[in-house]
Amino acid sequence: MARKKTKEQISYNMSRVRNSRTTIENVLCDELIKRGVTTFSRNDNSVYGKPDIVFRARKIAVFCDGDFWHGYDWENAKAEIKSNRDFWVNKIEKTMLRDAMVNKKLQESGWTVLRFWGHEIKKELDFCVSTILDELQTYPSLPYRTIDLCAGIGGIRKGFERTGNFVNVLSSEIDKYACKTYQHLFGENPFNDLTSDEFKTLVKETPYDILLAGFPCQTFSRVGNQEGFNNEEKGRIFFHIAKIIKSTRPMAFFLENVDRLVTHDSGETFKKIISTLVVELGDHVIGVALDENNQPVYAGKDFVRNSRDFGVPQNRPRTYIIGFDTERFPKDKLDALPKKLPLSREYPLYKDLNDVLEHDVDAHYYMASGYLETLVKHRARQEKKGYGFGYRIVNEPNNEHPIANTLLATGGSGRERNLVYDPQDGIAGMEIKGKKTKLNDQGIRVMTPTEWGKLQGFVNYAFVDENGVDQFSFPDNVPKVQKYKQFGNSVTIPVIEEMASFILKCLEMLTGM
Repeated sequence: MARKKTKEQISYNMSRVRNSRTTIENVLCDELIKRGVTTFSRNDNSVYGKPDIVFRARKIAVFCDGDFWHGYDWENAKAEIKSNRDFWVNKIEKTMLRDAMVNKKLQESGWTVLRFWGHEIKKELDFCVSTILDELQTYPSLPYRTIDLCAGIGGIRKGFERTGNFVNVLSSEIDKYACKTYQHLFGENPFNDLTSDEFKTLVKETPYDILLAGFPCQTFSRVGNQEGFNNEEKGRIFFHIAKIIKSTRPMAFFLENVDRLVTHDSGETFKKIISTLVVELGDHVIGVALDENNQPVYAGKDFVRNSRDFGVPQNRPRTYIIGFDTERFPKDKLDALPKKLPLSREYPLYKDLNDVLEHDVDAHYYMASGYLETLVKHRARQEKKGYGFGYRIVNEPNNEHPIANTLLATGGSGRERNLVYDPQDGIAGMEIKGKKTKLNDQGIRVMTPTEWGKLQGFVNYAFVDENGVDQFSFPDNVPKVQKYKQFGNSVTIPVIEEMASFILKCLEMLTGM
């Protein structure tokens, strides 16, 4: 006859029982992964009760309860216990009380608690997984709520708002001059540092649906020093954005940067970005497939689109990244989404640059003859060396359909690559305060801030009201250099509007709404 175990022996044996990564837990997790859901964590000590499966951003806790250990059909099961009855009844009832306490505390903190019995997972796996997916796959109603990160003067936000289906609920920008213009345009002060813990907490506490971010481009740009992620202040902003995406799981995101992003550091920078979004965060990114090893496969050029193809006469290639949440949307629907971003806009705003240019502009926009001569000599030296650097007159008479070069936020160089031939009576030889030499006699001037505003879709388009009146303006006393900088730093709103419409179409496919 077997000797009856002591309480100490039973306690020791209990301590050896596996209480995490159990068979039933593994079965449930494997099925979730099979369905394309990979964004959960397991046995998360930081969540009260240490749930077996946690969807932290959605505040969903899943427990896989063994029938015996957690007291399934307890009144009948209790009667079946014959050996060491007092020990087991006390042990299991304590577990049941603890389960109830864990449920209560989590629910009081806003968590959804799902518990599945072991026999349910073994025999009704589809029911268990469907129950989880029903909690995950909930869709907000229109208009969708956006947060506007690295907001600048609000170009991305405005592009989305123009569709009539998005409303912004939170913004972040740290440039004081841009903040002033943003507040002037939208009535909100966006001054928030997205790298701070305070702001990340604020985002978690702000219900929203779609994340927008034109994260800093200087460290990836041709005109910058191309430090990339090595620049601690600006180069690593992307990772702060990724952290926000991970902690809040928006149903979609839209990211914008310079075209150089896809080739920077021989493509390694973009590879890291895509890997972070697709592998680490588990999101579905338009233009990215997974190979047999679940590694991203893509072509960098598929993420670059040019403003000149979207109805604006400006040669402005930019990188655009659009992604969707795999927690919220089923894999089969995500796989059915378009594989590429929009290529163009159906209705152009302008035929060419000639439709943008103003006439009879103030004389101070015309170049001093000495400065123009310096630019001519500099370009000649560069061309002699085989380089294409130097000033450009973008509407030379032999150019039938001129377009502007990329507007830059770096000051003079952005304007010198977009000089305009615009002869005007009485300009040549004029003396202007602040210019060291008389105005040139060739009719060469820089573009005005208003012309830059048109080329970015701010002026004469995005802020035109229902009565046809253009409501765009800068706050009082904004220096011209800041106007150029803010337009050069911004986005081309018609392109953003097209991308926003594309996201809407994708969401219609995903939600059936």
